[in-house]
Amino acid sequence: MKRCFVVAAFIVFALFEIGNKGYAVQKTDGIQAGLSIIEDLNQKAGEICSIEENRIREQENKKAEYISGIIADMSLEEKLSQMIILTNPKDITGKKIAKYRPGGVIYFSPDFKGKTKKQVKKRTKRLQKNANYPMFIAVDEEGGEVTRTKGLKENELPEFQSARALWKEQDIKKVQTDTKEKIQFLKSMGINLNLAPVADVTDEKEAYMYERSSGDDGETVAAYVRTVLEVMEKENMCSCIKHFPGYGNNENTHVVYTVDKRRLSHYQESDFLPFLAGIEQGADMIMVSHIVMNAVDKKNPSSLSKKVHDLLRQELGFEGVIIADDLNMKAILTKMTIEKASAKAIIAGNDMIFSADYKASMKGIKQAVKDGKVSEAQIDESVIRIMEMKVRRKIITVP
Repeated sequence: MKRCFVVAAFIVFALFEIGNKGYAVQKTDGIQAGLSIIEDLNQKAGEICSIEENRIREQENKKAEYISGIIADMSLEEKLSQMIILTNPKDITGKKIAKYRPGGVIYFSPDFKGKTKKQVKKRTKRLQKNANYPMFIAVDEEGGEVTRTKGLKENELPEFQSARALWKEQDIKKVQTDTKEKIQFLKSMGINLNLAPVADVTDEKEAYMYERSSGDDGETVAAYVRTVLEVMEKENMCSCIKHFPGYGNNENTHVVYTVDKRRLSHYQESDFLPFLAGIEQGADMIMVSHIVMNAVDKKNPSSLSKKVHDLLRQELGFEGVIIADDLNMKAILTKMTIEKASAKAIIAGNDMIFSADYKASMKGIKQAVKDGKVSEAQIDESVIRIMEMKVRRKIITVP
């Protein structure tokens, strides 16, 4: 944007100077006159760049100061609450929101079934009104089998295809149109975070993630992810690419503990490509799956593995919000309680978790802090990332 501004200014000033100074390049002193123009314009372009850079720097400093002020006024429990997205319908009420002060809530199919868009929007406004800070209102609206809104009571509902069907012909305009329509549809109900796009590479038709994945190879999926994120950015919708480090052809972690025995080189050559593309495109958030990544950590699901999170931060260079997949899945609950899993998720490096039991999650994380397994400095870093994301997407407005 800044570059376009400078180029445009350069052209305007060129026309202005040539017109006002009356330089005639046809004359014998044309070269000297041309050099004089260039020198003047370079100076003016530099001045414009400096002004624009200072303006951006001031804005960023103002945002940083505002966020620092918010965090300084928070208790430890308030900070930890910002790191939790509620999933249990019993917790997603105005009264509980006011009490727990969570970072967000997620809507599932029952939250839309038999309701109108107007009713959903009214509920969203009511929930936000009870929050101390504006929340993420999240949904998994991928298209195809993962279309949470299909139960809405409306005369006409948009039909969103699965990523596989949508990207079959790699028609960029088709994906752009679909994504824009989807975002506007969600925003009309106050939803500000779509947990999409799926960045998994899956090449077996029988695999759990096949239809949700857009392609059989890393480059194909990477192109889809870039296309979707570009539109989400333009439409100012929070994005979340998933499920790091890549689901592959593995079994469904909702129902089974899953171990992936592939080599790290396979991930690097294929599965990581869509995530790298998403990071480069400016993805706000990355969701980490519960699949055990044997090549990096044989003992823990990726969502609870510090080694996997270090890989995401250091090798892939992601600086945004990391969130663990829903902890209320068999891959986790067959091994431990939500209380323990919540603590392990934060220790591993997640900035946020989904929780079906707020009290249990809070108890587990607070104990981890008390035991010195998680520092308050780490908690602050996570809350800063969350607040920066909310400010960047205008969920929170800096006065």
